[in-house]
Amino acid sequence: MKRPGSHLGKDATGARKRANLRKTDSIFLFRNNYLGGLRNLSEVYARSLALLAKLTEALDVSFDDIARSAGIDPKLIKTIDATIPAENYFRLLDEIVSRTGNPDFGLLSGRISYIEGFHLYMYLASISRSLREWLNVIPTSSSFLGTLVTVQVRRTADHLILEMHFSSPPNPVRCAVTDSLLLSTALLMDGFGVLPVRPVRVDFSYPQPKSIKALTDAFRAPLFFNQRVSALHYETRVLDIPQVHVSTDVYDNVKSELDFFLHDHSWDAGPFTVSLYAEVRRQLPSGDCSINSVAKQLAISSRTLQRRLKERGTTFQQFLQDVKSSLAVMYLEDDSLTIIDISRLLGYSDQNSFSAAFKSWHGKAPSEFRRN
Repeated sequence: MKRPGSHLGKDATGARKRANLRKTDSIFLFRNNYLGGLRNLSEVYARSLALLAKLTEALDVSFDDIARSAGIDPKLIKTIDATIPAENYFRLLDEIVSRTGNPDFGLLSGRISYIEGFHLYMYLASISRSLREWLNVIPTSSSFLGTLVTVQVRRTADHLILEMHFSSPPNPVRCAVTDSLLLSTALLMDGFGVLPVRPVRVDFSYPQPKSIKALTDAFRAPLFFNQRVSALHYETRVLDIPQVHVSTDVYDNVKSELDFFLHDHSWDAGPFTVSLYAEVRRQLPSGDCSINSVAKQLAISSRTLQRRLKERGTTFQQFLQDVKSSLAVMYLEDDSLTIIDISRLLGYSDQNSFSAAFKSWHGKAPSEFRRN
């Protein structure tokens, strides 16, 4: 393994200060994988339509025909970084609902979106000690960082409210995007806690449809329609629910990772090394991993941490790059993670920055490394 040099790449450090849910009433949370990433407020990445295509075909309706009727070339799905206007995206969803005859298509796509993103969010849960920490890791760890819809957290005295904000107006009647985002978010919130995390209220910005059975079955909470914004309401106590670390051989085997990491180092796997590695690994996805933040969690001063690293012939920045390099290789061996996922797990703000850093470490791009 090529030892990482001083190249840091453009990670998310300093780009956005982490909002601590203990201290704030409103923070940016995350953007929906299902929507894909956006270049601006009116475009959606075409690759995000792959999920819609699979689901539409499963309902025995030709996705290609629907896409063309919505003014979208279906071949764009396979074109890296191709985008489509948000207007066409909403038209596509309306066409899908119309031709499938399924008004609950948004709920179906929300469930699939949750499943598709499960591995990424499980990795994040494995490095979070509570739902509070998990929520604060999510903002810079979404697979696509789309901006068509953003989820913001607002706190009241007793409730945590996750609000869905659209940059382009959704369908004012029954919105498949709203249904998908609400359900995938609710499933994610409930997916990784030791105890159930269920909403106590669900708000919809559109009027009440003729049948709400599917919505009632999906959310199992009181439903309110014609609201200012669509939102999920939770009791604030859920913030302190511990995250479950299931399937530890895959997600939380720090000892195995550490052995791999130390293969090219002369360090021993003593208590200091284990604690330092685990803390850096935990903070990486936030994009704010620094010598000060790590030292604080280790209950030592940053000067003491610098001294201990110097005794081992390295610096904090070098150690940080070494950990990123080692984890990148391990993550690339997991085919369930996309390169965008891996970029987020390592704290990079975009795939290109991660690719540049990886090439400086290993002499080839992540995609080439994975193919070989």
